[in-house]
Amino acid sequence: MNDRSSDISDVEQSRWPDWFGWLCLIGLALLSMAVLGPLLLKGRTLSGADGLFPPDQLQYLTWIREASNHWLIGNRFDFQPDSRVFLHPGFLLSGLVHRFTGLSLQTSFLAVWKPAAVLITFIGCWLYTKRTLSAGWPQRVGMFLALFAVMPWSGLWKLTGWGGAPRQYTLDFISGEMWTGQTMFGYMMTACAVFALPLVLLGLERVRNGGGWVLLTVCSLGGAWIMWLQPWQGAELIVIVGLVELWRAYRFKVRLDYRLLLLFVATALPAIYYATIAATDSAWSLAGKANAAGAQPLWSWPIWAVVLTLAPLALPALLAWRDRSGDWQQLAVRFWPLAVVIVYFQPFGTFPYHALQGLTLPLAVLSVQAFTTHRQRWVPRPRWWWVLPVTAFLVLPGTFHKVNLVRESIHHVAYPYYIFDGESAALSYLTDNRAPGGVLADSYGGLLVPPYSGREVYLGPFSWTPNWDSRARLTGEFFAGQMSPAAGRTFVERSGARFVFQQCGGRAEAPKDLASEMPGLIAETREFGCARVYVIKPSANSDRVSAAVGGPN
Repeated sequence: MNDRSSDISDVEQSRWPDWFGWLCLIGLALLSMAVLGPLLLKGRTLSGADGLFPPDQLQYLTWIREASNHWLIGNRFDFQPDSRVFLHPGFLLSGLVHRFTGLSLQTSFLAVWKPAAVLITFIGCWLYTKRTLSAGWPQRVGMFLALFAVMPWSGLWKLTGWGGAPRQYTLDFISGEMWTGQTMFGYMMTACAVFALPLVLLGLERVRNGGGWVLLTVCSLGGAWIMWLQPWQGAELIVIVGLVELWRAYRFKVRLDYRLLLLFVATALPAIYYATIAATDSAWSLAGKANAAGAQPLWSWPIWAVVLTLAPLALPALLAWRDRSGDWQQLAVRFWPLAVVIVYFQPFGTFPYHALQGLTLPLAVLSVQAFTTHRQRWVPRPRWWWVLPVTAFLVLPGTFHKVNLVRESIHHVAYPYYIFDGESAALSYLTDNRAPGGVLADSYGGLLVPPYSGREVYLGPFSWTPNWDSRARLTGEFFAGQMSPAAGRTFVERSGARFVFQQCGGRAEAPKDLASEMPGLIAETREFGCARVYVIKPSANSDRVSAAVGGPN
């Protein structure tokens, strides 16, 4: 490493990545396939799940199907009348691909967004570190950390077993929100938004250095894109730009550029849209409450856990925080972590934990600057014999731990990573049967029914299912055969379902016959190898629900 200025005007920068950059791009592409690749090798039909929490990806596939058929998206997990109010550019794009090319839902999601996420993430990190760090090894180390660093304590905590499962979950939660790799596993639209943020910042710097309205308009559309796909980073963009402009006006007497109001307005519009549907639509109101800070028992981030997780990058980053120059981008990278704190603690919106996504990039830049361009006399000079092991410590233990978590989830068949032949046949039957009515399925099968049959389910992801705790408990007892026949009959009648779907769940053999749990209710039983569909006789309650949810769509 060297101590040359990070000012882009002082360094001859290539228009293309060097050999190390290309290796990072290849490494990021391989990392993005760390879950999907092994799944593909099994030779089974993929469900589209590609990460540690497949309910999210299967919910996305439901939304893609909805967008394909209706443009606007409704809630297919509540047994309530649909009010389609959600317009999302990412799901709409995949929906149009699915509709007009005939590609499967899985392919229209993974094949469109996986390459886009890899490219935008790499380009965002490469260009931003190229602008803010000295050429050569400072830039290389900063880019490598931004792309691959995983705060290591969650992996080390797993090895020691200290604190038990709740603390392990907390450290995994915090480190996962920061880790670039997590956005590669099923959250590719998130990656496209998070790493568009540095690209917009670079564009805005050019606007402030003489760029015209065309560039400002492109940056403003980029801000709207970020806010629409990932509101937390959209809010951070507004805060970063606002702080930089106000600080330069106060400290360096630089005149404010009122043209930037276009950026603020364009970026804020999707936030206003989200706030409107959250206030007026019952499904979005439910999701907002379900995802509020601390809404779930394990959603608690003690200060010690946050400090411990951030410390490896945050502590050296503090050494470089002060910058006496008025350089727009150097101020932006310093205000970025502060913007994350502001967005995390502001009282509006939901699920504040996503505010940490992308934070590794500015912390990596500032950490490298602390040992190069802003090195104090008492700070050691960077040498390969200690930089290499420190970098490895910040990447390898956490990466192995995170990938192993997904491997364990797949091994224990906790979620539907695959669709087995019997399940596929049963879902096709639910699609082809045009009779209206919703489906009762367990928490596993309920993730498959809406995207692959178009029908609504009684139990889905907790964010979108009313009274989720009660529904999940009763549904689990019913499918486990823990209810008496009388209680099972009552439960099915009260649910209002017209169909009951039994999934395979990794079994090759047929599941337990539930006919005895529904005496007098079954009009027809259809067996599909390891899966089964029961058609329930019409009743006043099922007719009411059927009229509300309709048939497959």
